[in-house]
Amino acid sequence: MPSLLERLLGDDDTDEGVDLEAREDEAHETLQNRVDPSSYGIEDRAVTGVAVVNEGPDEEPIVVPIARFSLGEDVEHPDMDLVWDLAAEAVRAMEPAFDGVFVRHYDVQFTFDGDELFEAEECRRIAATEDIADRLVGESGFGTAEFKEAMLAQDDIDDHVAPVAWGECVDYSRQQNTAVVTGAAAAAAGASAAGASCAGAGAAGGC
Repeated sequence: MPSLLERLLGDDDTDEGVDLEAREDEAHETLQNRVDPSSYGIEDRAVTGVAVVNEGPDEEPIVVPIARFSLGEDVEHPDMDLVWDLAAEAVRAMEPAFDGVFVRHYDVQFTFDGDELFEAEECRRIAATEDIADRLVGESGFGTAEFKEAMLAQDDIDDHVAPVAWGECVDYSRQQNTAVVTGAAAAAAGASAAGASCAGAGAAGGC
């Protein structure tokens, strides 16, 4: 009997798995095309992993796709207008790639006050529910401003439950009963198998 993770790493043509690596890579490529770092004044961007956080009633994976932006070594106080623009772009990149997958929420992480995606001192996140993501991608007239408004209205200040408008990052690799799948995108970004850890930020309490 294959494990849950073994089933997840199957291909989409069988009933036994969802190719999360391929979906992650698709989302990563879309994000790369949507966000040019020089245009936004940031250092880097990537879809860095897919956390498998639970199993649904039909043995389907329940997942959290993870995107990450490096805002820059000299940034101590992020421009929140920029943060919301980037969060919306990340959700627009990830949501179509995970169509048909049971998504708990989309995790968009921001590192700053340090170098590169995984070496910053600070890490904060915006976690968007599937309902809000669906509206952002599919509803006419629901743009970044409406996305921000919906997130702020529904955020109940609990950093552990989406929606989270601006909270501490979560290191999914350290949570019990959670596996993190990483594709070529995360490997290219220099991620470890954890796919969602912050090096300096972990020591500083940011993850």
